[in-house]
Amino acid sequence: MVTRTELATEALSEDDARKLREKVEQAGVLAMPESLPPAEPHPDELNYELTVEHEGRERTVRLSESTLPEEVRSLIAWADSVSEREHRIEPPGGS
Repeated sequence: MVTRTELATEALSEDDARKLREKVEQAGVLAMPESLPPAEPHPDELNYELTVEHEGRERTVRLSESTLPEEVRSLIAWADSVSEREHRIEPPGGS
């Protein structure tokens, strides 16, 4: 199964929108390569696809649990904790 979480600054309070921008900047997603090779293959490892849209720029990165930088992990955890997020579960390959 695939879980999808979306969070837009327009749906957030001014403070939370600022926090989201800070988290995205700290995570460095806009400067990351599209994917990082896994350190060592793990068959049951979680995979992440993270898309950031900021000031007309868009970047999608694909990371595995073993290649997930701590700053990206923090961004994901924060986004998952915000009540204004849109969260849904989809079958693999769904959109």
